[in-house]
Amino acid sequence: AVVSTQSTGDNDHLPPEKVWQLGGKEEEFHQFLPHWNSSILHGVGGFLLNLVRIHLKFSIEECKAVLSNKEIPTSKTEKKAVFDHTYVISKGNNHNYPVGTFIAENPVKEIILRNIQSRGYFYLDTTEVPMLCPPKPWLYSYLSPMLLCEVPFIRFAGFDWNLYYYDILKRYDRKGHLDIMKYGLDVLGTLPWTVNTEILKKQIEVYNSGGLSKLSIAPVFDKSFPQPVDKESTSEDEIKEYHQTVKALKKEKDERFSLRCTQMYTLSLANKLSGRAFWQCYNLDFRGRVYPVAPHFSQMLGDPARGMLLYNEGEPLGERGLRWLKIHCINKFGAIGKASFDEKERYADKYLDQIMDSADNMCTEKGWWASSTEDPWQCLAACIEITAALRSKDPTGYVSRLPVHMDGSCNGLQHYAALGRDFEGAMKVNVAPSPLPGDVYVAVMNIVIKLQEADQASGDPTAEKVAGWIERKTLKQTVMTQVYGVTQFGARTQIKGRLMDKGMSSSDAAECAGYLSALTFKAVGQLFTQAQQIQDWLNKSAYQIADTGKPVQWTTPLGLPCVQPYTKNRRHVTQTPVQSISFTGSNPDMPVNKMKQKTAFPPNFVHSQDSTHMLMTAIKCYHAGIPFAAVHDSFWTLPPHVDRMNSILREQFVIMYSYDVLKQLKESFEASSPEVEFDELPKRGQLDINCVKDSIYFFS
Repeated sequence: AVVSTQSTGDNDHLPPEKVWQLGGKEEEFHQFLPHWNSSILHGVGGFLLNLVRIHLKFSIEECKAVLSNKEIPTSKTEKKAVFDHTYVISKGNNHNYPVGTFIAENPVKEIILRNIQSRGYFYLDTTEVPMLCPPKPWLYSYLSPMLLCEVPFIRFAGFDWNLYYYDILKRYDRKGHLDIMKYGLDVLGTLPWTVNTEILKKQIEVYNSGGLSKLSIAPVFDKSFPQPVDKESTSEDEIKEYHQTVKALKKEKDERFSLRCTQMYTLSLANKLSGRAFWQCYNLDFRGRVYPVAPHFSQMLGDPARGMLLYNEGEPLGERGLRWLKIHCINKFGAIGKASFDEKERYADKYLDQIMDSADNMCTEKGWWASSTEDPWQCLAACIEITAALRSKDPTGYVSRLPVHMDGSCNGLQHYAALGRDFEGAMKVNVAPSPLPGDVYVAVMNIVIKLQEADQASGDPTAEKVAGWIERKTLKQTVMTQVYGVTQFGARTQIKGRLMDKGMSSSDAAECAGYLSALTFKAVGQLFTQAQQIQDWLNKSAYQIADTGKPVQWTTPLGLPCVQPYTKNRRHVTQTPVQSISFTGSNPDMPVNKMKQKTAFPPNFVHSQDSTHMLMTAIKCYHAGIPFAAVHDSFWTLPPHVDRMNSILREQFVIMYSYDVLKQLKESFEASSPEVEFDELPKRGQLDINCVKDSIYFFS
């Protein structure tokens, strides 16, 4: 598909005024809305589909007239059902199974396809697009802030869990316990965004020219499939290799197609919103992490989407804004990693000609920005902003709309260091002050290399094979996600992908990834013993609770009740007038999944902590007049406000950990599960949490 550069619609340039009014009867009306479980929903859906199948009919003569652009006959003709219900075989992981399907009969099918192909645009549900006015406040957790559709306060995968959590939230809401959480979401929703049209046009150009992998624009699949082999004259090994090759190519083709469709949605939506302000509506997952409701264009997406985002309202750079733009540009370029802020500013000054050339020419082949090892589109956006500021009469007065990002240093481990008052761990992840930024990924890499060299010296063939392949980037994702509960399998998959990106064969990468994942886990355990002890305590406590038949529950510092929705799956069957519907899933009435409750709790608890820190920072920034946005542990604001935001986020972190979080968690467990004898909490260290106020690189 080719993305059009033309906008459509008569209302593209209406002023973004508040078009909503809060009705006094809204809460009362909401009490009478039905809340159905999944079985009822499937039953009602099947009933409605059956009505469509029975009563929606067509005339072959009338359809032929439409297809040939002739006048539709007025005489009565025999009519047939538009849709035929049948079954198709779907391939599962372990077995094939029939899936009921409604198929449009010809020539109706031909008319439908012709209309889709001719209209040149597609429809998206209201919940899938940003808003053209600010969202309503979250007055109640069960009243949607979107104008035209329902949006849940907490997003769950299944209807049954939504229904279960609805009652819990309602009880907390009526007591005022959710007021701060709702206010935090309201604050984030007040920020107006707009599209960076220069980046948009360049991305559309790259997309329509076939894509480019190094710029994260999915390329068109252009590989050829091998010719079928003659089974009689071909060996079993060659036949096996042929099938493996075809399977891999089909997988790559499907993935490329899926990525290009996703990017077409993002680019088309960005093009539609180009030239006007828009807003995001936010809700939460069950841990309290914040997400925009609209999935196709927001700051939660990857580098191409983030590169297209600007604040709608800018501010003059002031005395230090240009410095922060340069640092942001080098962060996104990714050349010098964990260097000091001063070094990054000097690096930007050294390459200022290339930065300005990138802004002027946007060359995708030899452009400086396109050689970025991190986020090329965000780097290009920074190049454009720096160039415009320097060419203005007064850079301090240049009005910038580009947000600068301050990211946590392996933020999960930062929270563990604060939870355990772990001074050694705090030094490695920049919670404690240091003249230069600490790099936990390099620290882990150095330990892994030492372990690998020792194994190689003792004659380990895998250690020999992996020699020279161990880099910071190879292990970074695994180190980052280990604190969030990544499994050995997940770690192997992550490292295998990095090794293959560097050119290692698939079979060698699989072998080496298993070896390196084990060494990485061992290295992190050596570096962060305090974090490991806390994680072990959280794991055991969660299992003890699950062993009583209850899900693990806790309350975040901002008052959100969290319940882990992990129960055993079961097969549900609902009979409808069309067919029986069978699905496998979990619901609150099923026995808890003890192992999932145990392994998921440490990462879920830490996620609830980082979300709390973000919302506390968002509210404080709002009161200080600082435009704030975030992607979990990456905090955004305009260049002139970076210094003040940095102070606020540190202050809020200190406030959050000024009391014993783990002690309160243990007390809440003991109150809700008095029959369980929990272990004593791990011994805490001597870290003074106030030191984070002086840590320059805590977020950087």
